[in-house]
Amino acid sequence: MSHKSKNNQKKIGQELKKYTKYWYWFIITVAITVSAAYFYLKYATPVFKATASIIIKNDGAKGSSDAAYGFSDASMFGLRSEKIESEISILNSRQLMKEVVKALNLHITYSIDGRFRNIELYDDKPFTVKLLAYDAQKLKKFSSNFVVTYLGEDKFLVMDRQNFKEYRVNVNEALDIGFSKILLTNPKSDGKNLPVNVDFHSIESMAANYGNKVSLIQGENSSNVIRFELTDPVPNRAKNVLDQLILEYNKDAIEDKNLIAENTANFINERLTIINSELDSVETGKVEFKKENRLTDLSSESEIFVQNASEYSKRKQELGTQLELVNTILQFLSETDSDDLIPANLGIEAAGVNQQISEYNDYILERNRLLNSSTEKNPMVKRINDNLAQVKYNIYQSLKQSRSSLQISLNELRRQSYNVNSKISEIPLQEKENRGIERQQKIKESLYLYLLQKREENTLALAVTEPKAKIVDEAYSNGIPVAPNPRSIFLGAVLLGLLVPFSVIFGFQALDNKVRSKIDLQEFLSKEIPLVAEIPSLGRVKKNFLIQQKDRSILAESFRILLTNMQVHLKKRFDDKNSKVIMLTSSSKGEGKTFTTMNLGITMANSNKRVLLIGADLRNPQMQRYIENPENFIGLSEYLSEEAQIDGIVRQSNIHANLDMIYSGSIPYNPSELLRCDRLEYLFNEMKSRYDYILVDTAPSMLVADTAIISEFADLTLYLVKAGSTKKESLDFIQDANGTTLKNICCILNCVQFSNLRYGNKYGYGYGEKRKKYSREIKASTANTVTS
Repeated sequence: MSHKSKNNQKKIGQELKKYTKYWYWFIITVAITVSAAYFYLKYATPVFKATASIIIKNDGAKGSSDAAYGFSDASMFGLRSEKIESEISILNSRQLMKEVVKALNLHITYSIDGRFRNIELYDDKPFTVKLLAYDAQKLKKFSSNFVVTYLGEDKFLVMDRQNFKEYRVNVNEALDIGFSKILLTNPKSDGKNLPVNVDFHSIESMAANYGNKVSLIQGENSSNVIRFELTDPVPNRAKNVLDQLILEYNKDAIEDKNLIAENTANFINERLTIINSELDSVETGKVEFKKENRLTDLSSESEIFVQNASEYSKRKQELGTQLELVNTILQFLSETDSDDLIPANLGIEAAGVNQQISEYNDYILERNRLLNSSTEKNPMVKRINDNLAQVKYNIYQSLKQSRSSLQISLNELRRQSYNVNSKISEIPLQEKENRGIERQQKIKESLYLYLLQKREENTLALAVTEPKAKIVDEAYSNGIPVAPNPRSIFLGAVLLGLLVPFSVIFGFQALDNKVRSKIDLQEFLSKEIPLVAEIPSLGRVKKNFLIQQKDRSILAESFRILLTNMQVHLKKRFDDKNSKVIMLTSSSKGEGKTFTTMNLGITMANSNKRVLLIGADLRNPQMQRYIENPENFIGLSEYLSEEAQIDGIVRQSNIHANLDMIYSGSIPYNPSELLRCDRLEYLFNEMKSRYDYILVDTAPSMLVADTAIISEFADLTLYLVKAGSTKKESLDFIQDANGTTLKNICCILNCVQFSNLRYGNKYGYGYGEKRKKYSREIKASTANTVTS
């Protein structure tokens, strides 16, 4: 095992030891908490859990939303399906729970007095209380706690527990209790003379109570499944609450759906009336429009107008062509000689003109043929010329007449074409207006038919009362209490029993700034400052107790250990010296310097060593407590002030033959100045030749400079730390003083409690029985006790 692992184990063991030494407190507190848990389980009211589950039907499914609201196109009216979170909010609403409370009369509770707790009655109540009227405001002013006893023969005794008023009423007889009138019904013979506590609560408070107790859990993957959980002292009541909650939810959803359907029906009927009136107005306007414009079928008539316009245009073209031909021939007749042929077959449609032209041309040809063989004087030629003149005149007259007719016909065609074109130009406006009228008519007709259809669908939706929540599992309870849980209660009691003393001990240790054990010293001091001994506490015994020569007490053994460890430490550093000057000091007064000096000196003397004890605390001398009539002895202060010599201040101790003492003497006004004189060095040099060990009892190091002056002559400094008194902050001073103001510091932990001693199980081998008798031995050894 590595050194680091060993250190970790050691630290863990040290931490555990802080708590295991108070093992009896853990046992006591665990016993108390377990006993309290036992009585709690014995008299606590058991609580049962009921569960149920439902599926919320998706309104967005096919046909569901249409049937529920009467519209297939829900977006047209701003409607949308509810989310599952919204449904959970509705199920959690206080209003819904108020309906449950009213339906089950949960605001009226029945109970009977038990030995340690009241026992609630639900299914087995001996009678039923009905409220005829309820005023929530008056409930706060009047008494709501009553004791009802069935006396038999349909008679009840009602006592107001607040005002101690009694009422005698019959079954089904109204009784005014201030905030309401009640009826007592359904009495049972087995409940005769059984006082029953009847308590009335406000519906709002009970709804809030059960609303907080009901848990709603959504199924996995955001499904539409919702699971209900409710804990209650009465399992049947818990099941009834969950079933009624689901029933009220479905009822509320159906009422909402029917309300929507009824509002939709009213809306549809109103719209049908309005649209029917608007449709009639549109159709009347269409008739008036056709009458004003003399229209039957606008499209057919427009086709006829276009066809006539085309025919008129064609006819005008033909007449123009004829008129142009006539004008051309007339111009030809006026510009040509009588010998020229007139053009024929030009397409002139004038009656007889083509024949006349043909006759004229025949005469020209015949005349030209006769002139080839005769002259103009030929009677035949003259006759033909006369005929030509006559025919030409006739042609001219016919053409003029034809031109006049064509002009008249052309003008008429132009007039008729203008009229037709005017009609055609009016057709787009008429068609636009007609289309607008027809569009309005079609919209009104389609909307009218749509609303008629939706009215029928809405009527069907109103007739169908489909619940919104499908019950997967009805409310169920296995009848096994879920609380209080014995295993959890006992486990919690044990943990609490361990936690309380642990917390108290931890709190005291966290707030404790005093040195208690070796562990505290090791935590603040380096390894250069060893702990050479732990002196056990004497309890209430006198502090100036001295050990015996053959003492086998724990106190005596601790000083023997101190001497052994001190000698080992001295041997490592001062092997070439025989005499050793050992100085004892501490951080403040009252930490056991003089007590340790005296008993360490006795222990050394018991080892056949010549020992000198010097009381060097000139400000607060304590060594005189161990002798009789100390005022008769001069001491160190007289020597340093040259009022006495060495031989005059050394006293033979009556404690041990090998033990001599130099007392502090009188208290001087300048102790530091006296300790700085050369006579002190001479004293130590002289005493080293006479004694094996010189123990110097000095003043506290943190309070005065005297100890630092004496430290110059010391080989070893024993620094006293009193467990339970010395503050941990003082250990910093010890660390800083080592090697500077104080030399070769070794610590002694004084007044250690037996539980904090490091020597095994209270010194273990050979000292078990001795430790038990330790206080009695000390008290019996009064011969060595000197009262102050």
